[in-house]
Amino acid sequence: LAAVRRTIVRIGEDHIEDLLNLRVCDRIGMGRPKEQPFRFRKYKAMVDEALRDPISVKLLKINGDRIMQLTDEKPGKRLGYVLHALLEEALDDASKNTEEHMEKRALELLQLPENELLELAEAGKRRQAEEEATALKDIKREHKVG
Repeated sequence: LAAVRRTIVRIGEDHIEDLLNLRVCDRIGMGRPKEQPFRFRKYKAMVDEALRDPISVKLLKINGDRIMQLTDEKPGKRLGYVLHALLEEALDDASKNTEEHMEKRALELLQLPENELLELAEAGKRRQAEEEATALKDIKREHKVG
């Protein structure tokens, strides 16, 4: 995957599809029996994987800096727990991913004891991993490589 990312950086995101289409046309022009063999489909799946946005706390409409402005919370584990708990909620219901709701919910979460907050954060991390796995599986299924 690292080599694919380097290729994308060198060629540019705008031109990677053109390069892949050129390869298909080249195979057709050479009279190869398969225009898209398994290795090529696998490479396209890797390109899609590299280009897609990861599912992370960066998707939230609020970040740790904003939470610290709202509260006197310092950077640390608790802040990370809050962000992961908020991510869990946003993944459950995208309509909750508004700045107002996230700010209100962050204040509520900071009132919880550490162990409850940790449980919510762990649930958020598990959900994040599940969503990532599902997205990668969908990419592989789309390209018929997995």
